[in-house]
Amino acid sequence: MKLKKLSILAGAIALTLTAIPFAAQADINSSEAVIVAQGRKEGKLERLNLTDEQKTQMQEIKQDARAQMEEILTQEQLQKLETAKANGQKKRGVWGTLDLTEDQKAELKKIKESKRSQIEAILTDEQKEQFQQMRENRRSRRQQRDS
Repeated sequence: MKLKKLSILAGAIALTLTAIPFAAQADINSSEAVIVAQGRKEGKLERLNLTDEQKTQMQEIKQDARAQMEEILTQEQLQKLETAKANGQKKRGVWGTLDLTEDQKAELKKIKESKRSQIEAILTDEQKEQFQQMRENRRSRRQQRDS
């Protein structure tokens, strides 16, 4: 029994010693990655220091857009989304598997643009600037990832 405990302890120590250099290197190399990770953890738009009223409006805009998106999807597409959500899959990857028609793609684009316009309408000038910078950063990260 003692040998088993010692083996587990030795394994844990070895794993810790192996992981520490990687964690330290990641921290040194990219303070931006920490900011990005924090942004994801707290929500992208939370970094804008929204007022309670803005947060409420933002939720309403998101819920409205989500409802509109669901209206244009077929039952099969909705089922795929629900299954993916239940399995913890990323939304972006799932949307690509829905075999959307050109009309659906156009409608989704309109909904997204409307959502963005509504969001920008409730932001202060400073928040709009931050929001635009966040969008540009996301776009550049996506381009780097895809190239």
